[in-house]
Amino acid sequence: MKFMIVNAFGRSNRGDSVLLDECIHEIRARFPDAEIAGAVFEGIEAARAVHPTVAWSERIGNAPAGAAGRLKAILYLLAAWFSAWLPLLGRLLPERQRRTLDAIRQSDVVISAPGGYIHDTNFAYFIALLHIHLGTIMGKTVVLAPQSVGPIARPISRAVARHVLGKVPYLCARESYSWDFLALDLKLPEKNVYRTGDSAFWNSHVEDDPAPIDAIFDGLGIAQDTPVFGMTVVKWSFPKSRTPAEELDRYTDAMARAAEHMSETYGLQPVIFNQVSEDLPASLDVQRKARCRVIVDETSREPDILRAMIARSRVFLGTRFHSCIFAMMAGRPTFAIAYLPKTEYIMNDLKLPHRHTPIDAIDFPYLIKRISEDHENLNQAEAEIRDAVSVYRRNFTRLQDILGLIGAKR
Repeated sequence: MKFMIVNAFGRSNRGDSVLLDECIHEIRARFPDAEIAGAVFEGIEAARAVHPTVAWSERIGNAPAGAAGRLKAILYLLAAWFSAWLPLLGRLLPERQRRTLDAIRQSDVVISAPGGYIHDTNFAYFIALLHIHLGTIMGKTVVLAPQSVGPIARPISRAVARHVLGKVPYLCARESYSWDFLALDLKLPEKNVYRTGDSAFWNSHVEDDPAPIDAIFDGLGIAQDTPVFGMTVVKWSFPKSRTPAEELDRYTDAMARAAEHMSETYGLQPVIFNQVSEDLPASLDVQRKARCRVIVDETSREPDILRAMIARSRVFLGTRFHSCIFAMMAGRPTFAIAYLPKTEYIMNDLKLPHRHTPIDAIDFPYLIKRISEDHENLNQAEAEIRDAVSVYRRNFTRLQDILGLIGAKR
């Protein structure tokens, strides 16, 4: 069988990298002889270095920034769409994007990569839906891998989502919010909507040699016996706010105050880990604001290294949600700041509703209370996290199970 993975971001977001890695692993586990291709938004060479047996290409619609670039992007999208009926139009695409179109056309199964990109905050929303739609109009079996869907506010955006996703036979919702949105709000057939877990909870690839991790911490100026307060920060746009810059300032101020508290009260070294390099300006802002030493790791690292680093945290305060998953997979007491519904709902699925707060209304006293109690009752907090992850993995379906349904029909 031939599989084509679309809507993968690339490897600069380590959370997305783990989801992509697990997607490829689960295809191979169910179909060992499968031919796999994949399209990424950026970083073909980096993707090829990690998965050399996958045929990589570029997302359709990529174009330079600016007005001229936007017109080119629209041209590429229209050419790809009409090429379903007039194949010669595919020649209008750049060569790397043409390979994506050809891979979709030649595939048996099109998988929209796991993640959380189907929400109408920018034009990329329509690009993602186009890649899914190309699979259905070309007659392929299409799978929306474990995914967060929504919020989708604009009427035209909702109509497009209903039309495109309504033709997909396997829609994997990775939290109850997305299941409700697909089945009850968009009113898609419930038989096509599957309740799954986040794929990262089944990926256990972590660097187990302590030497390279020791070397990284030494390079950051952190002695091996120093207890770490781990953090991740997001440069969030606060799209629903009329004063996004002020909201971002309040958020980074809260993170700086949390770092100060754990440093001054318990002697922990605050370290902001780098899940997404685009967040570095916000991370450096927290570092600047804090009245204690805060270390920011500015280097992009592969997920197995990042996960091993996060595992050395005594307590973890995360905003990027997959960094929270990395911490919980290592059994670290974790508190999450929710910037999208996925955080709140997956934490609730873990039976950990007391371990998150919304980014636009951070309950700071409660946050401080929770992370302090975690440090003071470390064994109890670690056991709670380990039990929650174990139960989650038993209770929820994974992508591999959905792929088994496809295999059974062939």
